Amino acid sequence: MNSPASGTRRFVLASRHAESDVITSFVLRPADGAPPPTHRAGQHLTLWADIPGDGRHKRNYTISCAPNGENWRISVRRQEEGRVSKWLHDHAAPGTEFDVADAAGSFVLPDPATAPVVMLSAGVGLTPMVAMLEQHAAAPVGWPIHFVHGARDGASHAFGPHVRALADQAPDVTVTTFYSRPRPEDREGRDYDISGHLTPEWILANTQADAADYFVCGPLDFLREMIGALTAAGVPTSRLHYEFFGPVEDLFDATPTPAPSSSIAAPHAATTIGGFNRADIADGLLDSAADAVIASDREGMIVLWNAGATRVFGFTQEEALGQSLDIIIPEPFRQRHWDGYHETVSTGQSRYGAGDLLAVPGLTKAGGRISLEFTIVLLKDDGGRVTGMASVLRDVTKRFEEMRALKKDLARLEERLPGP
Repeated sequence: MNSPASGTRRFVLASRHAESDVITSFVLRPADGAPPPTHRAGQHLTLWADIPGDGRHKRNYTISCAPNGENWRISVRRQEEGRVSKWLHDHAAPGTEFDVADAAGSFVLPDPATAPVVMLSAGVGLTPMVAMLEQHAAAPVGWPIHFVHGARDGASHAFGPHVRALADQAPDVTVTTFYSRPRPEDREGRDYDISGHLTPEWILANTQADAADYFVCGPLDFLREMIGALTAAGVPTSRLHYEFFGPVEDLFDATPTPAPSSSIAAPHAATTIGGFNRADIADGLLDSAADAVIASDREGMIVLWNAGATRVFGFTQEEALGQSLDIIIPEPFRQRHWDGYHETVSTGQSRYGAGDLLAVPGLTKAGGRISLEFTIVLLKDDGGRVTGMASVLRDVTKRFEEMRALKKDLARLEERLPGP
């Protein structure tokens, strides 16, 4: 048995329940029998899974239930490439123990609510919404909630009966379910409400875009489509709340830079290049304030922070060293970041690097959002084990805003052109 992770508590798997063909819920209870920490509906937990023969793996999962004083529930979609999700689905049985850290995250209902709430989800993105709906059924927020969900069909639709039962308990809750490809046995009006894809046009026509708070969760394409449409319709960012499960490209950019290859740091025999000492060149680049150079260990703790990182993010070296990379990652993007980070550490493979750039949002010390492009290399010991990652990051906020403005100008010009 691995030693407990720092700042964690031991939980035991009490039961598991299939929610759909691809999503299973796992009910976790503190091993000491005391109540779990109180969380807010919509938050996520951090879990360490000890997989026999494959070591320890850290993952973040939404807590898919409201606070109940007894247990936490996670609802996990089985991914063929997901090492932990496959193990949970195929092998985790009642009695399995985990180290679990306290709940975190800001994807939660306003307290108090000041406007109608619209929850938009697709696939496994409904898990935080289910927790919020359970919380509302127990203690109404005071404003109506419209729960809108898109699934492929009845086989992939999780929590359908549970959501309808919660809506029956709360007369101010409306549920609308879309099936993009309903099966013959799926009945309209019983299992789902509308056949076809959930579209931004339907959302704008059937919800209060001029007043509602929108909570959006799902895959990248879904987020990009919904957030982009709501933003274009004039919904201010203060009323847009989102969390997603997918790559961490910027949601407002329809053409992210592809980055399919892996990058591994390799030893170099040469000590001089063109008569210059290799170490001097490296030191010069690290000391430059032009771009941020950051290195982190296996757990994502910062071990190198150059002058460029201070210029880009605002944190001094003393403030950044020893801190988690969370200090520069906006909250809605952290869960997916850590899923990918720890998967890369454990497998030694990354989709990014080899000159490919990834566009992502960043967070400054002052709390502002910036647009970044970066590439990474994996750092390995002599035995080939990944010991951490190093990244070069460039602030491209000005260019990104200019491109957005140009795209808007072009769209307006195209609207004025006469039709064929």
